[in-house]
Amino acid sequence: MAKILIIDDDELILNVFNRFLTGKGHDVMVAPDGRQGLRALEREVVDLVITDIMMPETDGLEVVMAIRGKGTSTPVIAISGGMHAMPMDFLPMAKKFGAEQVLYKPVELDDLLVAVNKALGLG
Repeated sequence: MAKILIIDDDELILNVFNRFLTGKGHDVMVAPDGRQGLRALEREVVDLVITDIMMPETDGLEVVMAIRGKGTSTPVIAISGGMHAMPMDFLPMAKKFGAEQVLYKPVELDDLLVAVNKALGLG
């Protein structure tokens, strides 16, 4: 199926998303922060990036801007937890910077699959 890069500083999310998407037939790579995620993108071509927004080193907004700054059309799904209840919600900003879709944590796996399929043009 597709090669997907997941970038998140939460090891549990990396593991759960990795197992789930691998089980759906995808080739999954993971990175624990934006800096390592961007390094992975320098080495590998991927079909989809799923990135958290709030991370150490390089945050998800920087990841989205870097991907779009290279002129690539790689779809990006941005995720973040609890921010919609705070005064500063970064997910709408991620969409303005070029993320095709945004999901609030906790992400239901069914919702993740719908977003991934949509981003990949599978559904």
